[in-house]
Amino acid sequence: MSTRAIYTFSEGDHSIHVYKHHDGYPYASFDNGEAGGLLWIKKAKELAWELPRFEADEFAASFVAANKTEAGGCRLITAEHPWEYASDAEYWYKIKLAVPALDVWVDVLEVDWSRKLHHNLIMEGALSELISSERKRRNRLREAS
Repeated sequence: MSTRAIYTFSEGDHSIHVYKHHDGYPYASFDNGEAGGLLWIKKAKELAWELPRFEADEFAASFVAANKTEAGGCRLITAEHPWEYASDAEYWYKIKLAVPALDVWVDVLEVDWSRKLHHNLIMEGALSELISSERKRRNRLREAS
């Protein structure tokens, strides 16, 4: 079973939505690497304009370019509201320029769009700080076990 996610890139009143079919959980580490939505955003950041320049459509294009590995695995959503396209998504990432403009700001929500657009904010912050805190948390869990 895949963990689907929606990624919304916003600047002002303008938003672009991207659907990713798998590995949409925020972060996971394995013996051979890492995966998850925060890392997919980081991959996009490496292809996007250097901050502080941030354009929602350009960052969304960078996200698709960095993460499309198979047909249908990652694509733009043409629906105005992402739940109209992927009501089975489990996570929703909202990405915008952080202030000050040294990083992107990410809100990570767990969603259940079958229950009247139910969503729960599970983390928010600058991308680099979120990745760092998740790595530390995973290391503590690994050491404790």
